[in-house]
Amino acid sequence: MMSLIPENMIGFQFQKASLRRLLIVAISLVMSACAQPYFKREPQQSPPTAPAAPDATLRIEKPAPGDIGPVERLSSELLYSVLLGEIAGQRGALEVSGASYLNAAANSQDPRIAERALKIAIFSKQQDVALQAARRWVELAPDSLEAHYALAALALRTGNRDEALEHFDYMLSTAQSGEADTWQQILSVLAQEPEQGRAQQVMGQLVERRPNDADACYAYARLAVHAESWPLAEQQLDRCLELRPGWTAALILRAQLSHKQERSDEARKQLEAAVQRQPKDVELRVAYARLLVDLEAFAEARKQYRALLRLQPEDTQVIFSLALLALEENQLGEAREMFEKLLALGFEPQQVYYYLGAIAEEQGDADQALEWYSNVEESDQWLEVQIRMARLEARGGDVDAARDRLRKARFSDPTQAQRLFLIEGDILSQIEWHEEAWTLYSQYLESQPDDIEILYARSLVAERLNRLDQAEADLRRVLELEPDNTRALNALGYTLTDRTDRHQEALEYISRALEQSPDDPAIIDSMGWVLYRLGRLEEAQDYLQKAYALNPDVEIAAHLGEVTWMMGDREAARALWQNARKKAPGNPVLEDTVRRLSN
Repeated sequence: MMSLIPENMIGFQFQKASLRRLLIVAISLVMSACAQPYFKREPQQSPPTAPAAPDATLRIEKPAPGDIGPVERLSSELLYSVLLGEIAGQRGALEVSGASYLNAAANSQDPRIAERALKIAIFSKQQDVALQAARRWVELAPDSLEAHYALAALALRTGNRDEALEHFDYMLSTAQSGEADTWQQILSVLAQEPEQGRAQQVMGQLVERRPNDADACYAYARLAVHAESWPLAEQQLDRCLELRPGWTAALILRAQLSHKQERSDEARKQLEAAVQRQPKDVELRVAYARLLVDLEAFAEARKQYRALLRLQPEDTQVIFSLALLALEENQLGEAREMFEKLLALGFEPQQVYYYLGAIAEEQGDADQALEWYSNVEESDQWLEVQIRMARLEARGGDVDAARDRLRKARFSDPTQAQRLFLIEGDILSQIEWHEEAWTLYSQYLESQPDDIEILYARSLVAERLNRLDQAEADLRRVLELEPDNTRALNALGYTLTDRTDRHQEALEYISRALEQSPDDPAIIDSMGWVLYRLGRLEEAQDYLQKAYALNPDVEIAAHLGEVTWMMGDREAARALWQNARKKAPGNPVLEDTVRRLSN
């Protein structure tokens, strides 16, 4: 046995037991191949047991002539090539394996050996070997569409365009499962070809040979769309619809083509007209509804999905789309009805529980929201649900339960620890538990002292606790780590403006922030506020008016009103404050401003 494969030819040591197993595999491959027809694909039978040390001149008898084909002699050269291919493949020497199997295919009448050589060569990226193996496979199995498909793809990839065309043409002329399916197979090869010009030439020649084939024109149009050859795609789609008027797939592709070329109104008119002509065509109406969603025509999209629901009352995808559109339009009652219907139909219950909880929360029903959320156990929304439940519990007064929930969430998903600490700290800050928030952030920073997000959050809490030195220290540390951190520059500048007399220094920080984010209303407000503190009232008013126009926030209104008041226009200031009070009654910054200036 050892003499069959000299060790110095394959370059590695192997055990006798391993060799025997591989030898049996190799012989079994040849024997099983000889025991069934070449070209008919049937479920593979268990190979017969091979002798441990076969005679190299063993003759394997096939079934009767006419059923199988000629008797093949299992030569020592064939056996050697197969065995070497298996051993080399197992050892990772795929180039040796592919070459050995190609040699075996050349000496065998079994097409499956050529097929195996092809697969090994493709896996090891040996295109020349793969092409030779594919040619041998077609030679041995001329009726195999799979073999022709493989050879066409390889011929195209290696620049043998005429050869690829020949085998694609054969596939189309002998297709048994329908020519449309064969066009799809060909399209999948041509679309992956790096040289799209070459691919289009091959497709063009195939279509020229079938000038009245709508499937051919449609495949050509799809390839042209893939290559962004818009005029060619339009030309082929026009021909396709001429040959097969009203073909849904072509109508949809034509609208998609218009949409891709930023002719969305045209795409909309095309699909609208098609739906009017074929109102019961579900595929057309779905495409039209999706286009309307892309165009943010949500009200019209809802009409189309309602029509789809009449055609298919229990289509969960349609119901889900309607539910989401209702949410988008803030039609919470309709959205809840749709989600409850989905729940009854068993559609994605974990996701539906989440949406029902969110709707109840939006409607102010905290108890119902918590009930729905509590059903979410394993889903992509689980962490979001825990956060929402914690906020609801805190608002309801059960802060301990909220904190415990977030703590458990951190243990469940340590990768989200920073986010969950920030959320817990924000919850504590919102209920004015600033000392607890300070302690929470400080605990985190003991192990992660340079976490920029936590440092920034703690600086805000420190400012509320009047620990200005600590707030400044945290913000300066952020700027050491990220000198251009816009939030930190703005926060430090605003704090120095509002809480100290270091206004010139504050101006420098805010100016740097504004250079990076010139349209941020919060930074523009800070600039107006520091200019006011520096006595530059007209400049301050200009900035604050700009900030208020971008974002009519109550605190910006307080600042703008104060500057307007100090410039002598008290009626305008009062009007600003009165309007801001309607939006945010009881805002402490606004109330403090009004009280301070009115006295």
